[in-house]
Amino acid sequence: MQNAAWAQDVAGGKDYPLIGRYDGTRMTLYKSADYAEGWILTKPITSADRRATGKRFSANNSIAVSGRAFRIRYEGPEGRSALEVARNIEQGMKAKGFEILFGCKAGDCSDLGGSELYFGLHDESALGTGDIHSNPGAQVFTAAKLVRPEGDVYATIYATEVGKKPEILVDVIETAPMETDKIVFVDAAEMQKDIDANGRVALYGILFDFDKATIRPDSQPTLDEIVKFLNATPSIRLIVAGHTDGKGGFDYNLDLSKRRAEAVVAALTKAGIGADRLKAFGVGMAAPVASNDNDPGRAKNRRVELVKME
Repeated sequence: MQNAAWAQDVAGGKDYPLIGRYDGTRMTLYKSADYAEGWILTKPITSADRRATGKRFSANNSIAVSGRAFRIRYEGPEGRSALEVARNIEQGMKAKGFEILFGCKAGDCSDLGGSELYFGLHDESALGTGDIHSNPGAQVFTAAKLVRPEGDVYATIYATEVGKKPEILVDVIETAPMETDKIVFVDAAEMQKDIDANGRVALYGILFDFDKATIRPDSQPTLDEIVKFLNATPSIRLIVAGHTDGKGGFDYNLDLSKRRAEAVVAALTKAGIGADRLKAFGVGMAAPVASNDNDPGRAKNRRVELVKME
């Protein structure tokens, strides 16, 4: 017989099978995405990291992961503590083969206070923001990893207490490569055609490591085509404009887009293009070409554009 609380679950929601739920809880939020990028916290958040990166989750204290993502929130049952619920879920995950990567409670999660972890999960999630309630003094956090031949699974459990009930937030990312054949490859001839017609061309073949300005090796074919185009049109000068999606803070994305544009300019000058022909410019999230409310739209907004300078 179905638990009475389950009958009140949010429409369309379902438990993540490798984690399940604590008995008597009710699902109040369910989100999923075929592809998302996020951080798995593996160390406490420190004031030094915050000063260095401007973010709560970064390469200094977290693992960058990407793939199919889920965010599930539960509440209740009344009379159970966040610690009891979290430890029960953690025990079940260990039984299924998960390795515990990190755990913390209350203020131990950051030297800046317990609210840092709360705000990190609230504001810097792979699947959006505003999905948990605040009671950092009662918080219990666990990060875990399950190794599988078909792709590793990373999961975090965040339990706290709201009123007289525990609240549990489950974040899961099943690592998998992004489908990269969805964007049309733009060669030198197509770049020339678009710039002649529109004064600009959007490129999706220049890819970066997650949350970094490091150009991935699989970007080389597009970089080679840009060099070919520039060598064929020696009089043209270009703005190399970096664009991000709408996730994260405005200033952070502006800086990230500028650093990515500068990385592209550096790669092109290394290939023999004169530096006086290129100008790096960071646009950040300010010029979307699609909605930032879904994964396909965000993918279109993450791009490098070549803009003709007169």
